[in-house]
Amino acid sequence: MANFTDMYATAYEVHDATSSVIVDLQETDLIEVTTQGALKTSAIEQFGQSYQRIHGYFSVTVCVFGIVSNVLNIIVLTRKHMKSPTNFILTALAIADMLTMSTYPIMAIYLYIITSPDCMTPQHSRGWMYFILFHNLFIVTCHNMAMWLTVTLAVFRYIFVCQHAIAARLCSLDRAKLTVAVVVVATIVSCVPNYFVYSVQDIGPGLSRNVSCYWIVASQLAQANPTYEQFVRWLFGVVIKILPCVLMAFLSTLLIIAMQQAKKRRARLLNKVSRIVDHDHQSSEHNRTTMMLVGVVVCFIVTEIPQGILAWISAVDEDFWNDVYIHVGDLMDILVLVNSAVNFILYCIMSQQFRNTFKSLFVCNNIPFNLDRKVGKSNGTEYSMVRTETTNV
Repeated sequence: MANFTDMYATAYEVHDATSSVIVDLQETDLIEVTTQGALKTSAIEQFGQSYQRIHGYFSVTVCVFGIVSNVLNIIVLTRKHMKSPTNFILTALAIADMLTMSTYPIMAIYLYIITSPDCMTPQHSRGWMYFILFHNLFIVTCHNMAMWLTVTLAVFRYIFVCQHAIAARLCSLDRAKLTVAVVVVATIVSCVPNYFVYSVQDIGPGLSRNVSCYWIVASQLAQANPTYEQFVRWLFGVVIKILPCVLMAFLSTLLIIAMQQAKKRRARLLNKVSRIVDHDHQSSEHNRTTMMLVGVVVCFIVTEIPQGILAWISAVDEDFWNDVYIHVGDLMDILVLVNSAVNFILYCIMSQQFRNTFKSLFVCNNIPFNLDRKVGKSNGTEYSMVRTETTNV
């Protein structure tokens, strides 16, 4: 029900009393009740049902941590001395991740803890189902926005590392702001087809019940045009999931290769020990920043590629959708939520400037932010090295 890629499993079919009744209510529930009343469950369906029991509690915990950590990210990255094109994109990414998790706890508490994601026992109201529908469409949009912001981050870092001569012009703060605005608008436009696939209906009478139970089902447009539903699956499975992951993997590979080549060049060109030490300090800061951003990208790839591949196969094979995808939807959700929550940990581990800023704001207020670093020489003299790297985090 809350799967980030699709909600096609919310559609339902109700046949007459002499045939099978298939109620496809959400990702983890595909219940086949035959005329003999036999209940058939596969191993993967049993896994989905078992995980569903803990998904609500697990997802709420991850979301609370993720929302708090992304608020901290925004506070730290928007300090005056932290302003840079890269940090502006990271701030936009933190906002998108926070919005992705903002409504999930409400949905999870209602649908997985208080009630259950089906219409077998609970009687879901129209208002709650409209909220669930809004929640799904909202987080799909916000999460796709986060994905393409991560692609943007990889592009900016690639230009800075591999095309340093033009980086100042192409990767300016104004260009970063314009790029983020374009990503936001383009993401909303690309998600528009998904907004017309679903509707809220009372399926209680269709289940031969005397009480109402509202649920999210395929809209009349989707039911009348099966090719439209297939188009949206391809759009989300390939264009919005697999394509950005491929781009991020390609750019990350280029970044790592460029870092290794730069390291070899430094070893060849710098022949004085003192110069090597001084230069390596700047280089290590530069490399840590790049590797931190590569880590952010890799987290996205690891969590998004499985979902994209499953959605892609489901667009081709309807049986795979019914037999596999809908039963692992909650597991795909938790991977996405974890990915949206871990950036704070990556920043703290890999960025000294982020750690120092965080400590100054929340641990102790007397840590000075000196951009100049005193370097001692063997003859007892000192000089200041000014850090001019504008994309440090």
